[in-house]
Amino acid sequence: MFLAIAVTVLGPWLVAGPNPAHAQEKISIPTLTPPSLPAFLRRESPAATVTGELTLPKNASGPLPAMVLLHGSGGLQGPSGANIKKWADTLNGWGIATLVVDSFGPRKIAATVADQSKLSSWADVADGLSALKVLGADPRIDRSRIGVMGWSRGGTASFNTALEAIRHILITDDLKFAVHVVFYGAAELQNRDRATDQSPILFLHGESDNYAQMRPTREFADWVQSMGSPVTFVSYPNTYHDFDVEGGFSGFSKTTEVFTKCDMVVDVSVGRVIRLNHVNDPKASPDQVRSYLGSCPGHGANYAFNPTARANAVEKVHNLLKQSLSTSG
Repeated sequence: MFLAIAVTVLGPWLVAGPNPAHAQEKISIPTLTPPSLPAFLRRESPAATVTGELTLPKNASGPLPAMVLLHGSGGLQGPSGANIKKWADTLNGWGIATLVVDSFGPRKIAATVADQSKLSSWADVADGLSALKVLGADPRIDRSRIGVMGWSRGGTASFNTALEAIRHILITDDLKFAVHVVFYGAAELQNRDRATDQSPILFLHGESDNYAQMRPTREFADWVQSMGSPVTFVSYPNTYHDFDVEGGFSGFSKTTEVFTKCDMVVDVSVGRVIRLNHVNDPKASPDQVRSYLGSCPGHGANYAFNPTARANAVEKVHNLLKQSLSTSG
């Protein structure tokens, strides 16, 4: 059961640009904290509450389009968090409301870069869908024009919210994301379904990314397109993870946990592993799956800002949202 929406106006959030944001509100988002995919599918996840920063464009009127923004493994602190807020400013300038979700702070987590087991990635998915539900109940927001945009593990969450079996765990009516934007989301541990929400998905990925490899993400994009979802996949040559994060870490991080040697595909409609370690229909026991997932992760990845790729990504996102959310900005 979802609790009542709590809104606190924090005061003006002054930003640069032709159409600065009007005000920022802190939103309570009743959600779940799934410890694993099986628990999520069985609806055995403990209740939780996370927070979000809702910003409406200046001089906003009428039901507005909106985007839910999901952060990556670094949370909302440091350059990655500043980058998400910079994107929020840009979206506000296009006349789009933004809800920046904080999945870590309310759960007392600083970051998951070195250890993703601190929080299941399905918590990000639950938070994204719960944020959609909160915005869908807000009369200032047009419930038919709400999209999601995520970075890294938030990018993975943004495309997993397109799976219908997952969406229906939290949403029982026709409310869905109108568009999904994925910045370098990982798909080495990949999920498929019998149906998708049929909304457009934009993937933005560096070809040299060795944190979230492009090949599995491209494979997922091809699959979701085969299911009828309109897909645009933009790849950037000689480009690494966090390519849109100006002022962030640049170089090789030996402590970053990566799943580049992992390979698993799950059919979430039945909760069954359909590929494991490049073997189809592996008939693996739960203990064998857990053992494999405990052994395949490694460490070490490159990060680098690419201003050309970022500028192109802004253009691609703008064009998609003008089309999918009917924005005039």
